Order: sequence, then C-alpha cells, then structure tokens
Amino acid sequence: MKKLTRKNNKAAAAGALLLAIMLTATACGAGADQPSGNEQQGSASPTNEAGNQLPEETGVIDPEAPTNDETNNSAAEPNEESDNDGAEQTESQPIGAEGVYTGQIDSHSIEIVTDGVAAAYQIPEDLTAVIETLPADAEVKFEYTEKAIEGEEAVKQLWLTKIEAVK
Repeated sequence: MKKLTRKNNKAAAAGALLLAIMLTATACGAGADQPSGNEQQGSASPTNEAGNQLPEETGVIDPEAPTNDETNNSAAEPNEESDNDGAEQTESQPIGAEGVYTGQIDSHSIEIVTDGVAAAYQIPEDLTAVIETLPADAEVKFEYTEKAIEGEEAVKQLWLTKIEAVK
C-alpha cells in the first residue's frame, strides 16, 4: 500500500507543477501581443499611448521629453516643424485663479478647490519645493495651462506654472 501512496504523491506533485507552468505561460507569455477582453474596455496601464514604459526613477512621463518614437524619427528624418514636435503641445495660455490647496494627491499632482469644485493639477519638478511648504487648506493664487492629451483631444491635463500662498 505504501508504493501506491508514493505514486499518488508523485503524480499529484507532477500535476501541480504542470498546472503552475501552464498558468505562468498563459499569463505571462503566450499571446501577450494580442489584446485581451479587459484591454479593449480601457484600463489604466503603466504605458503611454506610444507604448513607452514610464521612467523608473520618477514614474512620471514629462510632456516636454521626447518619446522613443520621436527621437528615432528625428534621427532618421529632419523635423520640418520644430515648434510643434509632440501631440501634447496643444497648450493654452496661462490661466490665473485662486482657490484652496487641499493637498498632494501623489508625487506629481495636487488638488486645488476653486469655486467649490476640486481639480487635480500636474506639478513640474521646479514647483515641488514650493508645494512642500504649503500647509493643507491654504488659500493659494496660481497659474496653470491646459494641455491636450495625445489621442484624447477632449481631455485636458491641467499643469501648474506658478503657485503662491495668499496672505
């Protein structure tokens, strides 16, 4: 009877190993270039529209930084329009406003309430030091620009250009 039990244990271990390998292959590699049902519905992903990975050091894509596609194309063929390189260059003139700074959402965006409506503003690195000195619920005067997102012309990102506490 012991031999039968050892056979069963070996078969169970081999089956578990085979199952783990098949699940890993299915999830990680096989057919990865074909979209699954979830991707067609639109999910948050750590890649931008061009498929470039986010920078590891900050996790934020700089809208002024060239993507791999732009740098490869500019090396192969000269760019005819130098002042309109990327799709995110659709930028408005600076808009001034006053509101209440409620806090930092993450390392690259803050929330400001203006006229009772909260909005998220992207912050460039040069304003990080100013933001860190602001207390929560501080009255602020700020300027920002609206930038269109590539492929989503109706969606605008709000980018701070200046912020200061109102005294």
